[in-house]
Amino acid sequence: MQSSVRGAGSSFRYTRLAASFVFCFSSSSALAGGTAFDATSISAMGNASAGQAAEAGDASVLFANPAALTRFKRAELTQGAAVVAIGTDYTSTQNNDGADSGAPRGQNGQVFSRKDGFDAGALAPNLYVAIPINEKLVMGFGASASHGLVIHYDENFPGRNQGRDIDFKVTRLNLGLGYKLSPTLSLGVNGSYERYFQSIKLKLNYREAVEALAPGSAALLESPAGALIGAPPIPGESNAGLRMFGWAFNAQVGGLWEPTEKTRVGISYRPKTEFTGNRGKFKLNDSPEQAAFRAFLNSDGLINSLAFAALGVNGPQAAGDLAPEQIIKQEITLPDELRISVFHHATPKLDLMGTYTRQDFSVTTLNFQRESNGRTLENIPQNFKAAESYRVGLNYKLYKRLTLRAGYAIENSVIDDATRITILPDSDRQYFALGGQFDLSRDTSIHFAYQKLDTDPAPVGNNRSIDPPEVRGGEFQGNVQLDTHFFGIGFTERF
Repeated sequence: MQSSVRGAGSSFRYTRLAASFVFCFSSSSALAGGTAFDATSISAMGNASAGQAAEAGDASVLFANPAALTRFKRAELTQGAAVVAIGTDYTSTQNNDGADSGAPRGQNGQVFSRKDGFDAGALAPNLYVAIPINEKLVMGFGASASHGLVIHYDENFPGRNQGRDIDFKVTRLNLGLGYKLSPTLSLGVNGSYERYFQSIKLKLNYREAVEALAPGSAALLESPAGALIGAPPIPGESNAGLRMFGWAFNAQVGGLWEPTEKTRVGISYRPKTEFTGNRGKFKLNDSPEQAAFRAFLNSDGLINSLAFAALGVNGPQAAGDLAPEQIIKQEITLPDELRISVFHHATPKLDLMGTYTRQDFSVTTLNFQRESNGRTLENIPQNFKAAESYRVGLNYKLYKRLTLRAGYAIENSVIDDATRITILPDSDRQYFALGGQFDLSRDTSIHFAYQKLDTDPAPVGNNRSIDPPEVRGGEFQGNVQLDTHFFGIGFTERF
């Protein structure tokens, strides 16, 4: 009878395991975060990811350091989800800020705030499994986000012509192994498949785009001379969007040193990830006015040809660049990552931990090209640099079954004030985290965590090197600031 009960319990747990896989993959399109996602593990999120490569409190350690898998003596499933609440503020730093297109223009000190709406939050699930093969070898599987960025501005904020919304995420599937070389030293390796997705929305201002092609051209087309050559009215603003998809493979190596029973040191390194075949569509919301304007640019009459030549404008080429739907290609490299963690069991109730990470974003470029003719849709020069973070945290065993967590971290911006853009408003930041773990039984634990991401105000509108000039987004000057809160819950089941 007892054997039958144990068998039924085991069957129930494995049924939950299968259901967890379904949940994770069906939800993987709803991830969010910052440039390097900080909710890959709910338990680690409660410590601000301090000690993540050394603690090995649950199977989510696979993401940070596969060598630490050797800490597990039983099969283990860890699953969690973080709800991310995102607020975005833009403050104008000049009067008459932004394009003159009929929408309200910003005035010095005016705040354009976006803190609500169905897309001002996101769900970020994760799932990890650790399975001991023998006394020395442990295999792990994981599915989570590795990088992400979700930003939604007020629809009429002055920088809308450079970029109004972005939804960027990289979903990573890991298959790892940890091997115990000696009682104090373990090595590990991860192989990963990574799925890339990016969606960008903006407002295209035709008048500013025409003016950028050749200064004075917009006024000329709206003058009697423009009527003489049959120029139609310049269209107003139009919604535009870009959606990109891609994939890549990568690997990670790690080590875990356990000099004493109370102290562990973990280190892992992951090389840069190269997405070389991203493809997607750029779409413009078309209208009769836009179609008429394209037809005018594409006309081959003598007078029009002479007028375009005088302005230095290739009319047919400009008309093609405004096609309502275009196939776009992109190559992008995401940074390598070095992670060093220390975990110390200071007293029977207190654990102390810390982590240093470095990600070198200097390898990253933002360039989009039309597949049909190789012409640049947009090239965004940015002075990317390495992001370094310093994280400290603790666990405190308040009761037999309840452990509390806390953590704090700082990280520098990877972008300078001269090249920052609205859809990548990265700045120096701090993380404040609280969390805990409640053990329902020897086999089942519940994790909970809260983390606040506190960013410094970041100037935008200074990057005048974006090419071609008609996609720079006009004249605007302001500061952006993100207000981001993470709420996470998860569970661990041991088999």
